[in-house]
Amino acid sequence: MSDATVYSLIVVNLLVVAGLSVYIWRLLLKQKTRRLDAERKLQEIAAEVREHRLYLIESLQVIAQSVINGEIPLVEACIRCKVLLDNLDPILGQREDLLVFNEVFQQSNHIPRMEAWKKLKGPQKVEFMGLIDQLEAKYKDSIHHAAKSLLAQDLSLYH
Repeated sequence: MSDATVYSLIVVNLLVVAGLSVYIWRLLLKQKTRRLDAERKLQEIAAEVREHRLYLIESLQVIAQSVINGEIPLVEACIRCKVLLDNLDPILGQREDLLVFNEVFQQSNHIPRMEAWKKLKGPQKVEFMGLIDQLEAKYKDSIHHAAKSLLAQDLSLYH
């Protein structure tokens, strides 16, 4: 083989190695960019989860305080607390002192809510209001105890 051919092959090989090096470098750069994007998205999701949990905790505390102050209908408070507890930690809602929220929720589950309530006629509303009054009278002490227990609970573990 002549010297020119050998030098030509060396140059071609160097170009191939340089081209592959650039290609590998670009792949590594893309991989790093994707990893950083994934980490950023994960941090954003974690922040959203923290914000949502904080919202749930604050809502539970406001409702519990409203129950103690007599500022909210007890059945409505139970429904709201049950849903918020289920979203925060379903196991927390099964604690003995908080079970009243589940009980009242189950017993009032058939009562129309929101738009369905607005569509009811007067006599139908009166019937359901009587049932709501019975539930509130039956569970009043337990609901107040649960609200106090909820306020005493250290919910900072959840955010």
